[in-house]
Amino acid sequence: MSESVSSGVHFPSQPMVTFGGGGSVGGAVNRAEMELIDCEVEGALPADLDGAFYRVGPDAQYPKQPKYAHDIGFDGEGHASMFRFKDGHVDFRSRWVRTQRWKAQRGARRSLFGMYRNPFTDDPSVKGLSRGTANTQVFFHHGKLMAFKEDSPPVVLDPHTLETLDDYYTFGGALEGETFTAHPKIDSDTGELIGFGYESKGLGTTDVEILAVDKAGKRTWHTWMTVPYAGMIHDMAVTATHIAFLVVPLAVDMEQIKAGGLHYSWDSTLPTWFGVLKRGDDGKNVRWYSGPTTMCTHTMGAWSEGEKVFVDMDGGDGNQFPFFPNKHEPWDPVKAVGRIRRFSVDLADRATNSFKMDILYPDVTGFLARQDDRFHTRPYRYGFLLGSSAMGGGIAWHMIDHQTGKVSTWSPGADAMVAEMCFVPRNASAPEGDGYLMGVVTHTGERGRSDLVLVDTRDLAAGPVATVKMPHKIIGQVHGFWVPGDAL
Repeated sequence: MSESVSSGVHFPSQPMVTFGGGGSVGGAVNRAEMELIDCEVEGALPADLDGAFYRVGPDAQYPKQPKYAHDIGFDGEGHASMFRFKDGHVDFRSRWVRTQRWKAQRGARRSLFGMYRNPFTDDPSVKGLSRGTANTQVFFHHGKLMAFKEDSPPVVLDPHTLETLDDYYTFGGALEGETFTAHPKIDSDTGELIGFGYESKGLGTTDVEILAVDKAGKRTWHTWMTVPYAGMIHDMAVTATHIAFLVVPLAVDMEQIKAGGLHYSWDSTLPTWFGVLKRGDDGKNVRWYSGPTTMCTHTMGAWSEGEKVFVDMDGGDGNQFPFFPNKHEPWDPVKAVGRIRRFSVDLADRATNSFKMDILYPDVTGFLARQDDRFHTRPYRYGFLLGSSAMGGGIAWHMIDHQTGKVSTWSPGADAMVAEMCFVPRNASAPEGDGYLMGVVTHTGERGRSDLVLVDTRDLAAGPVATVKMPHKIIGQVHGFWVPGDAL
């Protein structure tokens, strides 16, 4: 009798505590590429709905070495998926993003990268390869579908098949640094894509690269600036005339990194900084304003009124990520609660070095703020927020009308979890906010089975107008992006 061989793929059993904890049985990993033609649909799809809803999120490719088993879920490899709507049909497809990192691990058939954004923990065989996972956001611009992770350049995917076309895309050499944001913006009038990269000249550096490309992907603006300290800059804001950054005390912790730990820790002794630069200007002219301690991660909307700049973001009064340690005090769940915050500065006032921060709708809590993506750089009326539901518990989608102050809400109920929503215009000429909210619902009481739901923004409370029924739980996401069919 031949000897048995033990498989090398064993994820830890502790869910929510270890990397991939619970494995396939616990629903912590997916790892399977999937294609489903003609998904089952309940309800009535809008007859003229034509386009693709793209999603991406982290998925553990292999379990970590035992000494890195406590790595965080954000370090999973990018797994992209799409729902393609056309002629009343919906097709689903998912594919791994074949990054340099993913391909190296596939070849070795084991994990080669250690802790989240910590190159000191990597296997020597991957030295010189990109650590990027492309697991945070997908975006479509100048004919390219790009997957982003803010510690590395984009990865280009085929928008029809999701196959990886370029594992290290630099906009034809226009991107000079090592990083690029997961949240670029598209100018509502010119069609330019504006983005940035922080820690762009290497681990823990204070260098930020700013880049804009036109609708053909050609560079139109490029500059560098430095930030007061190396902290997380997950998102930015762009108006018709300005660009703004929030530097929060979730700071690069080199001592922790060199000890084999995570990239960040929360340092409450550091100030929060709000930097504003005129678009097209030299980064040396950025103005920095300090203000109340906050951690904000996503921009809802932004606009300028002359030299006055306004930015709405969701955020809390302290560290919102309990998996990143606090340096000086225990993690505070109350301070972590997210609310919509409006930052404002007047660049014409040379005597003021502090920003103003107002909390809007204090009774509305949540995270992952979004807007109608056609209004990234314009004054906007409608914002969307993933938050808690006051009706029956659970997680809800909130639609906020800044003009009237009305907050509309839809929730799938306490026995289901809903992911971040994406706004889909009713048609190409629809006014702001007129269309559908689209996103994935996970049914905890149905073996974690997934649905994709469409809710009409004219009546959120009425619930889904159409539900795409999936046969099992599908790959999760961090963010998603809608692309109309005529762009494809």
